[in-house]
Amino acid sequence: MKKHWFAILIVFTVLLFGNSLFAASPDPFQQYEFQRQEINRSAMLVLGSWAVGNILVGTYGHFNTSGQAREFHQFNFMWNVVNLGIAAFGYYQAANADPMALGHADILREYNTLQNILLLNVGLNVSYMATGLYLRERSKNSVNHADRLKGYGNSLLLQGAFLFLFDTSLFFIHRNYAGLHLYPQLESLAAGGAGLGMVLRF
Repeated sequence: MKKHWFAILIVFTVLLFGNSLFAASPDPFQQYEFQRQEINRSAMLVLGSWAVGNILVGTYGHFNTSGQAREFHQFNFMWNVVNLGIAAFGYYQAANADPMALGHADILREYNTLQNILLLNVGLNVSYMATGLYLRERSKNSVNHADRLKGYGNSLLLQGAFLFLFDTSLFFIHRNYAGLHLYPQLESLAAGGAGLGMVLRF
């Protein structure tokens, strides 16, 4: 009778904990990719929160101010409707990413692609701020559109500055995280001779 209950206990334990007992150790590249997507999800929440705040304040300002302040709020509203769409799409992509479906080369390619996009965005952000300064200067010589030019210029300065800080911060966060968790794995592969061709290609 004791043997019978002991056998049942063993079967129950295997069924309950079998996956954790016999699962292979997680791949460090896929662990890195999972955490990278976590960073992206958090970043999209920050961008989305900024967008929602600007939309709410912009809506209020549009109906309760006048002159260049009204134009400033109006442009903030329009700009952040786009930001909100980007944040929602980015969050959806990060939330539905499957690190287990990616190989080592794919994970490295995804990382490099994102870093290049962030660097491109940083350049665009500088151009937004430069355009904002240009519009402010144009407003000084405009008779009919001074308020709009200055309001839109101030908005571009604000939005460009935020996005510059956002994209720059995200670039360095990803780079530092890769330095801690991705590059050591590549060095380990190279030192062991496994996957050396992949390292050289990238």
